This record gives sequence, structure tokens and C-alpha cells, in this order.
Amino acid sequence: MLQPFTFLLRKAKSMLKQPRIMMSACCKEKLPKRKFSCMSTTSSFLHMELSSQFHQVFKLIDSNGDGKISTAELSEVLACLGYNKCSAAKEAEGMVRVLDFNGDGFVDLDEFMVVVMNGMEKEKEEEEEEEEKIDDYLMDAFLVFDTDKNGLISAKELHRVLFNLGSENCSLKDCKRMIKGVDKNGDGFVEFQEFRCMMRS
Repeated sequence: MLQPFTFLLRKAKSMLKQPRIMMSACCKEKLPKRKFSCMSTTSSFLHMELSSQFHQVFKLIDSNGDGKISTAELSEVLACLGYNKCSAAKEAEGMVRVLDFNGDGFVDLDEFMVVVMNGMEKEKEEEEEEEEKIDDYLMDAFLVFDTDKNGLISAKELHRVLFNLGSENCSLKDCKRMIKGVDKNGDGFVEFQEFRCMMRS
């Protein structure tokens, strides 16, 4: 039931990256354009800034300005984001039912912010898990080349592995040149962080 809300959050986040929010023609009258400031790199300020920006998103959805999001207001936004009117109304009802913690039939700012922040936290955790998986795959690949398991790939190790993989024309000199292209600290070896940077670039 919260899938449309996730979609709405992603749209909101992408809108926050724009200098101005661009809504479709059907929303321009009810949801006015607002400017959003750039986000700071300081984490506490970033959290404050995000809260402020999502407060602005809340105000955009709350078109009558009564401090509560109704099913009709949420349905209107979903329709503007591409849902057909019938399914937008149905989804909006379900979303309000799930997000309305105090049971008044509306989503107030506190309820909205709890869900937004929890959604962002979950998204961050998922991104971190994905990063860990990628790092695990990269470490597996790194260990294929690091045959002596000392945490470094030498030109000889690279040459041996490439030769075993069928690159017979690749000389030790070629491998030294490849190592030099990746070796950021100039020690003549490729450590995992250098390998990681190379694979991610």
C-alpha cells in the first residue's frame, strides 16, 4: 500500500534537487511553485534542511493550507504524478489509512515527517547494504589477483593471472604499466582501495 508513497517521496526528492518544482499543468493552480534552497554538507544542517524541504513538500500537497493532508489532496498529487484518477483515489485512501496514526482521517505534518524520515532511513540502509554487497564482490575479484593474499596486487601476480586467463600477449612490462596507472600512492602495488576506485570509476 505504501508503494505509491515511496514513488511520491522519490518524486519529491527529485523535485527538491531542481531550482523550482515543475508540476504538470493540472497541478499548477492548486500546488504553486516553490523554491528550495541547496543542501549543506554538514550532517546536522543537512537534517534540518531536509526537514525544512519536506515541510515544503507537505505544504505543496496540503493545497488548502489547513495543516492536514486529506485523501482528496493526496489523490490530486498522485493523479498529477501519473496515476489515473480512479486508482489515485483508491491508493490515496489506503495511504491515508496507513499514515494516519491518530485516526482523525488526515495526515498531519508530524505523521508525514515520521514516514518521510523512516523512508529515508530505510533507503539509506538499503543503499549501505548494496554498497557492502558490491564491496564483497570487489574483494572476491581482488583476491583472484592477490594470489599470495598479502593485500596487494603486484605486477607479477597480475601477469600470472592474466596469463592463466589466456592473455598470453600481455608482458610483465605491460602489467607494470597497468599497475602504475592504478597505483595512487606510488608503492608499485595495487591495494584494495585503489582496486576499488579503479573498478568503480
